[in-house]
Amino acid sequence: MLACFVIGAGPALAVEVGDVPPDYLGKSSSKTKIHLSESAGKIRIVTFWATWCAPCLKELPVLNAVQKKGGASRIQVFAVNINNRQIDFRRALRKLKDYEIEFVYDYKNSVADKYGVEGIPHMFIIDVDGRVAFRHVGYNEDAIPTIVEEINSLLVKNKLVNSEPET
Repeated sequence: MLACFVIGAGPALAVEVGDVPPDYLGKSSSKTKIHLSESAGKIRIVTFWATWCAPCLKELPVLNAVQKKGGASRIQVFAVNINNRQIDFRRALRKLKDYEIEFVYDYKNSVADKYGVEGIPHMFIIDVDGRVAFRHVGYNEDAIPTIVEEINSLLVKNKLVNSEPET
């Protein structure tokens, strides 16, 4: 496993598979408060990342492609930026401006602490019922096929797959 470690984050409790995770994720680049509940009925992917984390930067294009291919009516990806200054977050967003995933800024890592994030990348895949179905910590690109399989299994389980991809 390859992980970038977050210094000083992560309480003793962590969000685990089967848990209902905290609803509030932070603020968008336009300073709008982002809540998981706003995308209820979809498969939601919450990944914690930083601009200096190489594995995180490799996963973002993959997650953008997953959301594009799966369709925004079925999958919503939230990329929660932690351990960065807001200026670095905004600079990264200029490079990622064509991405369709929701980028969120976690000021002072308060959301990451509530999720129990100690190392990044750290991903939670949340089923339509609002519970964590899968959790991945400190993974690299070798884990991507497994993650895609898990997302596909949730799409099938929740009957969110149709014969024609969404445009």
